[in-house]
Amino acid sequence: MICLVLGIFAGLFQSAFSGASERTFVAIKPDGVQRHLVGEIIRRFERKGLQLVGLKLLQASEELLKEHYIALRDRPFYSRLVKYMSSGPVVAMVWQGLDVVKTVRTMIGETNPADSRPGTIRGDFCVEVSKNVIHGSDSVESARQEISLWFR
Repeated sequence: MICLVLGIFAGLFQSAFSGASERTFVAIKPDGVQRHLVGEIIRRFERKGLQLVGLKLLQASEELLKEHYIALRDRPFYSRLVKYMSSGPVVAMVWQGLDVVKTVRTMIGETNPADSRPGTIRGDFCVEVSKNVIHGSDSVESARQEISLWFR
């Protein structure tokens, strides 16, 4: 496993934020890494005022991906999704800030890039739904689960 850790997120920066701060999980998918979008995506989140508290570059195992996407296991695209996500390196990140889950989801855009507004990550960089560059947790609870899964 290729692994680069840029910070230990477990409480390191908690004092920098008020009690309303939360954390979310973000993954730049293999197409985003391959297209050299990592720096641009990080730049957007940092300019928004979010704080990067964990980052690692890894080749995700099929086991990890099956657990991450377990809620989609009955969908017809599930096996293609797991295969695609294991096809190259992924940048897994933890971001912290006020209402960070909602903020990140807004910045990412819709799952289908055709429905994403210009100015969002998917609106600016994606063409097809099967390669939509980035994943972001959809709730505080899923963020907790995804962070504990990817940053054991």
